[in-house]
This record gives sequence, C-alpha cells and structure tokens, in this order.
Amino acid sequence: MKKQAHYTPDTPIKASAQAAGYLREDFRDLDHEESWILLLNGANLPLAKKMITVGTIKSTQIDHRRIIKEALLTNATAIILFHNHPSGTPAPSVADINETNKLRKACDIFDISLLDHIILTDESYYSFAEETQNKF
Repeated sequence: MKKQAHYTPDTPIKASAQAAGYLREDFRDLDHEESWILLLNGANLPLAKKMITVGTIKSTQIDHRRIIKEALLTNATAIILFHNHPSGTPAPSVADINETNKLRKACDIFDISLLDHIILTDESYYSFAEETQNKF
C-alpha cells in the first residue's frame, strides 16, 4: 500500500506513483467501483484516459474486449488498468488477480504492454507492478 504522487503533464510515466496521480481525481469520493485505462505511446506519454466500466459498491467488470479495442483505436503500445475500492482497502481480491492475468494474455496477443494494474482508494493505491517487481 503506497501513498499517491501527483503527475506532471507532458512527462513520460515511469512509475506507478505517477500513474496513480494521473487518474487520482477521476476516482476521488466514488461510492462505487469503476475501471479505467490509461493509454500510452512508445515513450510512455499518455494518449488518452478512458472509463471502461461502472460497477457496484463492491465490484466492477473488467471488459477485456473494450480495453483492447480502445488500445488499438488510439495506437497505444502500452496501457495501465485502474479500478477503485470504495472500501478504502487497496489490497487486490482473487478476482482482481485473475482479471489482471487474463488482460495480460489478451494484450500479449496484440503486442500491447500491460504496464500495471493499479487499485486506487481515496488515500492510497496498490500496484501489481510494484508488488510483483515487474517495474516499468
């Protein structure tokens, strides 16, 4: 569990804290889960951020097909998946881990790098990349 840093526009995203800061305000004070992606070019500069799904107070679906479609339409070479936990606990569930693995496999087919999956709360975040030592 890490504190979030703020992101400075027009600089490459090279760390999970930067990425968490980039979408920070989009998730603030939500009472339900949402999933978003940050689409990046080859230099890790953001091309776009897109909301993918809106869920319930305790879950949201990760729509792999839509994520891949958005990446292809923007010519993104990398993505970062985000979702929030309104409970305030950023630890991933078994479903979060399984969905991350499924998305990684889907991205691999299209030569898109899944750089991270970040779970946000109002005060902190969990980064799959940081926790698995799979840094940017």
